[in-house]
Amino acid sequence: MDWGVSRANRCLARWQNAAAVTLAAIVALSVASPARAAVTIGQLAPTAPTAQCTSTADYLQPSVTGGNLYIARQAGTITSWSTRSSGAGASYVFKVFRRTSDPDIFQVIAHAPAHELTAGVNTVPVDIAVRSGDMIGLNESGGLNSCTFSRLGDGVLTRSGGLSDGSSGQFGPQNDVRLNLSAVLVPSNDLTINAITRDRKHGTATVLMSVSNPGILTISGSGLKKRPAKNIAVAGMAQFNVAAVGKRKQKLERRGKVGMTPTVTFSPAGGEPASQTFAVRLLQRRLTVPSVQGP
Repeated sequence: MDWGVSRANRCLARWQNAAAVTLAAIVALSVASPARAAVTIGQLAPTAPTAQCTSTADYLQPSVTGGNLYIARQAGTITSWSTRSSGAGASYVFKVFRRTSDPDIFQVIAHAPAHELTAGVNTVPVDIAVRSGDMIGLNESGGLNSCTFSRLGDGVLTRSGGLSDGSSGQFGPQNDVRLNLSAVLVPSNDLTINAITRDRKHGTATVLMSVSNPGILTISGSGLKKRPAKNIAVAGMAQFNVAAVGKRKQKLERRGKVGMTPTVTFSPAGGEPASQTFAVRLLQRRLTVPSVQGP
């Protein structure tokens, strides 16, 4: 027996097993990556409603007496829409509407390709960017369908025909029904560092940033003075004061400058947090001690 060859074969087998385990771990990590946090807007009928929508028309729902609104309360991306259909054959075009200065006139911002319904719950993937205040709706065509369901006190707005993207039109009320439509919205977590200004007298800096949605904004970092989290009520500008503590502060006082690498984290309501690390150099004027003149 060639012991050298046998030993080499055993080493090769061990290496192949280790490589297979490593590859399996990488695949598992890629498959098990978590889905993005999302919120649901709109509502589906609890059971498939009677097919009562008959003609080609646009529908939207500006308000409800209860449950999820049909309005996006955050900027983000709609990733799918759903409806519960009593039968097959009708065609829906998912649309996004926006208010105008006239409360009866709405503008179409975007639409998805037409989808032919099947009986039961239909869920259709899309990729449509929206901003806060936009509302979901649909255009129905192709025969009897269940685009609304009964709900006393509610009402949809409807308009015959179909508006194209960028077009506006006047809508009229249809009472005691609710739109049979929901959508999944992934809120935007965009965070941008806009400017950094330094206060040389106090050895601090002010970081000005913008966020895309309401949410929670925090800042952290080694040697950084703790700051309370900010509850951002509306999308727009926010700022943090950066100050050193501990050894970083001692270094700043001794040398007149110190480098910091804070991390800001933005967590939009209902969405995934996003973090951004940036570099800032704190500068401070060092006090000069006047020399003592002898007699």
